[in-house]
Amino acid sequence: MKPLAGQSVLLTRDAEDCAQWARELEAMHATAVILPCIRCENINADEIRERITKELPRTDWLVFTSRRGVAAFIALHDAPLPEQIKIAAVGTATADAAVVRFGHADLVSELGTAASLAQALDATLTDPGARVLIAVAENAGRTLEDVLGPAGAICTRLNVYRTVAARELKPKRAFSTLGADTIFLTSPSAVTGLLNQVELDRPAAVFTLGPATYKAAEAAGLAVTGQARSPSLKGLLEAMRCAI
Repeated sequence: MKPLAGQSVLLTRDAEDCAQWARELEAMHATAVILPCIRCENINADEIRERITKELPRTDWLVFTSRRGVAAFIALHDAPLPEQIKIAAVGTATADAAVVRFGHADLVSELGTAASLAQALDATLTDPGARVLIAVAENAGRTLEDVLGPAGAICTRLNVYRTVAARELKPKRAFSTLGADTIFLTSPSAVTGLLNQVELDRPAAVFTLGPATYKAAEAAGLAVTGQARSPSLKGLLEAMRCAI
């Protein structure tokens, strides 16, 4: 990608992910302002472990919608998968995480969204009654279940982690003091966390990742400048370049 000298971007993911994106932005000569607006928590419950143990022997497809979901699943079940299981992943980052741990990712959505993965998986499932195990965030939408269930798949959802918005600050920090002119929002929780911490006292260019984040930002009264076509830093930067 071309250098982004002079651009200053507020990153609102969790601290670890913000640091990773900051390094990439700085390599392109942009200024990264880190303000974690969410934190991710693995859900460590014996009930979920028992469900995994019960479902895996009869599962046809294991579905991951994020790299975080792969890590949270492994924390609950750090053992080889039964040989019959295929893996479906949202986006290349999620697929890469699955390959590192399980050795394969058999279906990757081209657009990198849950909706595109649901459509691709629906087209792949030829056997009525295929069993699909979905490892997602507790507060994730039901796109996969809503598409695959009516098509005849037997879907089992595993909430393996949760995304928690940052608590409200009193007083909030003025956006004008943060040194950023652009905001990247990557989840509905990040929208809530941002507004819990920051008073938007001057206009900002707001770019969102995914349709759910776009809807959450608009519902919160934010004027969205652009939406990434792919769920990645690259997608956000492309949206930003198109708006410049």
